[in-house]
Amino acid sequence: MKKIYNVLNAEGDQLNDSAFDSREEAENFLAEYNHTLFPESGLEVKEVEVKTWEDYMPSHVDLYYIDYRDDLSEQPKLLNECIAKNNFYPISEKLGEWWDFPEEYYLDEIRKEMIGDDMEEEFDEHYDEIRDWLWEHDESDPVHDLIRNTSTLACYYDLGYDADGWHEAFLCNPWRNTSEAQEVANIRRKLGIKKGSKQDKQLESVVANASYGGNLRIYFTLDLENFVNCKEPKDDFKTIIFKGTFAVGIIDTVQGSGDFENIEIDCKFPFKRENLIVSACDHYSLESIFGMYSDFTRNLDEPQFSYKNETRKSVKISTAAAQLALQAEYDRVFKAGGCTCGDTDFKRHRDVYYKNEIPCGWHCPHCGQFWID
Repeated sequence: MKKIYNVLNAEGDQLNDSAFDSREEAENFLAEYNHTLFPESGLEVKEVEVKTWEDYMPSHVDLYYIDYRDDLSEQPKLLNECIAKNNFYPISEKLGEWWDFPEEYYLDEIRKEMIGDDMEEEFDEHYDEIRDWLWEHDESDPVHDLIRNTSTLACYYDLGYDADGWHEAFLCNPWRNTSEAQEVANIRRKLGIKKGSKQDKQLESVVANASYGGNLRIYFTLDLENFVNCKEPKDDFKTIIFKGTFAVGIIDTVQGSGDFENIEIDCKFPFKRENLIVSACDHYSLESIFGMYSDFTRNLDEPQFSYKNETRKSVKISTAAAQLALQAEYDRVFKAGGCTCGDTDFKRHRDVYYKNEIPCGWHCPHCGQFWID
């Protein structure tokens, strides 16, 4: 409530339009009025409490209401962007799209109440101030709530190693550049696994079944809220530690092939943020290849992250990030009405037809992309 001071006559009516913010101003006006040609008797200063727009402001403001069922599980690319940039600003940018006018409910309620007190004019006059007040007193944290609700996020750490597989060329016999045994030995050394152990046998199975080769990756569930530390690159994590059971796989995300096994490992690698990616972002993700849910890692262990250099091993920058960028460009071109030669995804081409002449296969009439039988 705001206090004002009116000058009243003997009948208790307000004198003219007298309304003052302080008693001193009202008494000065009264003294001057008494010296006019027509003074009145019985004039007095009275303190009055009146409502202002501030009296209608709510005691608690939550502009963004996040239900416990609201999460970002269907936004893997957005989450992956947060990981790559090491901050949650990409989500903050999206809030304006998801909640176009979050203060609308509060404004409607305030307006109704002020109209009931015959103060609609004051609402209109102070509309911008009311909006600013609501934003300044907003206690909601939508980014935190959405991240907290996104409990199962399957990610992988790419070890920067491309496992060899069978290769094919037109009218040529398939071949491998290395033997399966050599690939197993290479991966075994990288993961610190003993020859002849149970884990070694599991690796043999993965290499044998990932016949087309692919990227060597370790899959796990990531606690995104604790992992995104919003630090500068020089202050970021230095080491990623795998101790427990993780899904170790060789995955070809371009052709959609590969294999994995849940393997117990104990190893450390230099941490490169570019190599940590949300699995569902891949064009052909492990989940889509094997027809699994996105929380397939929920019963596996989680890696630890250290700010210290704890290993002498080396890790190359993964080609996965570049592949994601390439797929994003393919998507952009297709949405703009075009297509790209080299893009093997049927869904990103139009008017594809089959030609039954050697070499038989499918053709895209627009960009020249060809899929051989």
